[in-house]
Amino acid sequence: MNSEMVLYRACITLQGGNQWCYRSVSALLKNLENKKIVIVSDTDLDGMPRIERSQVRNYLGNEFDIVIFDGMKPFSADNLGIILGTVKAGGTFILLLSDTCESSLWMRRFQQVIADFEHQYESFTMIRAGDGLPALTFPEQQKFSDSIYQTEDQQQAVTAILKVVYGHRRRPLVLSSDRGRGKSASLGIAAAQLINEGKKSIVVTAPSLAIAETVFEHARRLLPEAEVTRGRISVNDAKIQFVAPDALIESQLKADVLLVDEAAAIPASMLEDLLRLYSRLVFATTLHGYEGTGRGFSVRFQQILQQNTPNWHHYRMEMPIRWAANDPLEKFSFNALLLDAEPVADELIIDAQTELCSFEKCDRDQLLNDEQSLRELFGLMVLAHYRTRPSDLQMMLDREDVTVYAMRYKGHIVASAWLVKEGGLNDDLAVSIHAGQRRLKGHLLPQSLLAHVGITTAGALNYQRITRIAVHPAIQQRGIGDALLQQIHVVAVKNSVDIVGASFGVSSELLTFWSHSGFVPVRLGIHHGDVTGSHSVMLLQGTSPKGQVVIDESRKRFQQQWPYLLSTQFKQLDADLVISLSQLLALPEVVISQWDRQDIAAFSHAHRGYEFSQAALRLWMFSRICHPDFLQLTKQQQQLCVMTLFQQREWSDVAKRLAYTGKTQIITALREAVCLLL
Repeated sequence: MNSEMVLYRACITLQGGNQWCYRSVSALLKNLENKKIVIVSDTDLDGMPRIERSQVRNYLGNEFDIVIFDGMKPFSADNLGIILGTVKAGGTFILLLSDTCESSLWMRRFQQVIADFEHQYESFTMIRAGDGLPALTFPEQQKFSDSIYQTEDQQQAVTAILKVVYGHRRRPLVLSSDRGRGKSASLGIAAAQLINEGKKSIVVTAPSLAIAETVFEHARRLLPEAEVTRGRISVNDAKIQFVAPDALIESQLKADVLLVDEAAAIPASMLEDLLRLYSRLVFATTLHGYEGTGRGFSVRFQQILQQNTPNWHHYRMEMPIRWAANDPLEKFSFNALLLDAEPVADELIIDAQTELCSFEKCDRDQLLNDEQSLRELFGLMVLAHYRTRPSDLQMMLDREDVTVYAMRYKGHIVASAWLVKEGGLNDDLAVSIHAGQRRLKGHLLPQSLLAHVGITTAGALNYQRITRIAVHPAIQQRGIGDALLQQIHVVAVKNSVDIVGASFGVSSELLTFWSHSGFVPVRLGIHHGDVTGSHSVMLLQGTSPKGQVVIDESRKRFQQQWPYLLSTQFKQLDADLVISLSQLLALPEVVISQWDRQDIAAFSHAHRGYEFSQAALRLWMFSRICHPDFLQLTKQQQQLCVMTLFQQREWSDVAKRLAYTGKTQIITALREAVCLLL
C-alpha cells in the first residue's frame, strides 16, 4: 500500500509575448518521449495533443505528465481549476502568461500568488522573455505494492462502503475529500468487491456518465471476466450500471446499494428523493474542488440527512493518491482560486445583531489588499450557494457592471450581496426580444419580462439584479439579511434604479425571506433549473414609479394565469410551494354565484358527488387559498385541496403522496376540509 508519496509536482510560468511563450514551450518539450502531454489552448502547437478551452470539463479525472495551460486572454479561472487536478505526481504544469500590463484585479492578485509561491517553493519557477530555460526532469515514479489500495485512507473508505451494504438499513455514508484522494476509485473497488461477494445490482449515479467513468474503470480492473460496455459492467446475472439521477428517481430501480458520485453537483431535492427511495446509499463529494461547492453542500445536506436518516455516517479521506501530501501545486490552486475560502469563524461573530452591523459598498481595490476580507466574502458565497466557481471570484473582481455590498460586524464580513446592472435596452432591441427574435447574454430580468411576461416597456428600465446573497449561518434569523436588502433599496433609489430583483430556485423558505423584504413574485419558470432542480421564481421590488408600474402589470398577469398554470405546467409542483405562492399573489376576489354556493354546500354535506361540484369547488377554493384562514387547515388538508382541485392530479397519485387508501377516502377528507373553511 502506498502510504506516502514524495514526488512534488512542478510549476513553470512563462511570461512574455505569445510567440515567445509558444517557442519556449516547444524548446522545453524537445526530445521528451513516453510522456503524456497536453496543452489547453485554442491554438495548435507543434501537433501537440490539444484541449480546446470549451472542452476542459470533459477531462476531469484524467492524468497527464505535463499540462500546458495557455493563460493568454481569455483567461478561464474555472479551466485552470479543473486542469491543475490532472497533473500527476512528479509531473509539470506549464503556465503561459502575457507580459502586457494588466488592468484586471483578478490577474494582479493571481500573479502576486505566483510570485509568493516562487519565493517559497523550489518547485515553482518564473521565466520571463530573455531568461534561460531550465531542463525538465522527471524522477522515477514510485512503484505501488500489489495491494488494490493505494492508501490506508482508501482501504478504510472501502470498508465503510461495504458496511453500508452489510450493516443496518437507513444508515447512509457520506464520503468526502479534496480532489485527488481516490473517492471515485474507492466506489469502483467497493462495487467490484460486492459483485465478487454475490451482490447482483450495484447502481451508480452522478451528474453525468463522464464524471462516473473513474468508478467503472476501477471496478473493471478487479472484474477481468466481466462484459463491459460504457456505463455498465456485467458478470453473469450481476451488474454495475450507471443511471442518471432523474431517470433513477422516475424508474425506482431496485439495487443492493446506490453509489452517488460528486453528490454536491446534484440538486438537493433529487438527493432527498434518492434518500427516500433507497435504504443503502453512499454519497461521495469533493470538499474543495474547482467548483467550490463541497463545503456549502456539506452544511445543507447534513440537515437533510439528519431529518431523514439520523444514523448516517461520514468518512473523510485525507491522503492524496494522485500527488504527494502537502503538494505545493495543490496549495497553489487553493490559494490562487480561493477553493478553500471559509467565512469568518462562528465564535468571532456569534454576538452580532442588526443594529451592531455596518453596511458598505465594497471597494474591490481595497479587497485586493485585504486577503482576510476577500476570503471571508468569497467563503460566505461558497458556503451559501451551489456551484460557486473560481470564475465567480474573477467576475466579482473584474466586471464593471457588478457591485458588491456587505454587512460587517467588528470588521468581519457577516453578510453580502452581489448585484449586476441590467436593462437600458433600446426600443428596437426590446421589440426584437419581445417578438422572440433576439436573445442577449445577461440582462435576465428585462429579457424575461419582455419575452415571457410580455411587458413591452420593460426593456428601457434600469435594473439591479441580485445574483448572490448570503448571511453567515451562525447569525441567521436575526434580520441582518433583511437589513442588507433595505440598504440596497435605499442606494437603488438614490442611483435612479427602477427595479431591484432576483431569480433563483424557488422554496417556501426563500419566498418568505424575500417577500418579507418587499419583493413580489411575478413569474415562475416552466423548467427545472440545472443547479437546484427547482423551478426558478423571479421576484421584483420597485424603486421608482416607472418600475412599480411594470411590476404591478407583471404581477397582475401572473395572478390571472396562475389558476390555469397549476393544472398544466405546474401540475407536479410541490403543494406547499403552490400555497406559499398563492398567499403572496393575493389572487383577485372571485364572485361566487348562488348556484355555486349551493353546489359547495351540497358537496360538503355529502349530498352531491365530487364530479358534479368540482367546478364550483375549484372556483371557490381559489378565493380561499390566498387568505390566512386557509392555513388553519392541517398540512395534509392543504395539500389535498391543492392536488385535487387546482392541479387535478390522478386519484392514485394523491393517494400515494398523502397516504390515503383511495378515491373514497380522499373525497371524505376533502368534504371535511371544505366544511372547515365554510
